[in-house]
Amino acid sequence: MRRFELYPSLLRERHDVDDITAAMSGSGPDICSRSAAALAQVCRGIMTGEGPTACGRVHFSRTLDIQDTALCARLLIGAGRDGDPVSRAEADVLLDIHAVASERQDGGRFDDLLVKAIVHHIMSASGLDVPRREDALDPASPVATWASGARIDPEAKAWLRARLGESRRTAPMARAIAKAIAGPEPTIDVTVAVEFDLAA
Repeated sequence: MRRFELYPSLLRERHDVDDITAAMSGSGPDICSRSAAALAQVCRGIMTGEGPTACGRVHFSRTLDIQDTALCARLLIGAGRDGDPVSRAEADVLLDIHAVASERQDGGRFDDLLVKAIVHHIMSASGLDVPRREDALDPASPVATWASGARIDPEAKAWLRARLGESRRTAPMARAIAKAIAGPEPTIDVTVAVEFDLAA
């Protein structure tokens, strides 16, 4: 799991899910850092099958279930209450969750959330307007309704290429992100899929 430069108080282990979500209450400049720290705790719970995010149900290690996905969505949407786009720290933890969760029991909901959150971050980091998180991350809202034909910032592209290149398990996600950003009829010279060399 990646290490984030978060406030030490944000990284301390919370005792239960209510504690985790309570840490997200209120606003402030550190709301995305608090969200990333809470998501990191979800990631630890998925990796070990233990801890507050796995408490009260059978949860095998490296298994992501519908409750894990629902908590991730709740944290992300809560952190966007002031209109903040998905941050790099949050996006990194979501990619960590994707990497450690070798078993999925959520009907594909996390993959949908992940693609939308990554595209939201990439577009925002590229200076493009993005919808509010509750709209962008809504399972009923196709990513194509708000993201397509975008030119992405070279630094954001380099970050995404590096993260997606960490594992071949990311190939389906890379294709989904490429399609969302480039659109069905790409308006960029070289599609994101080719740039990442993962969607082929």
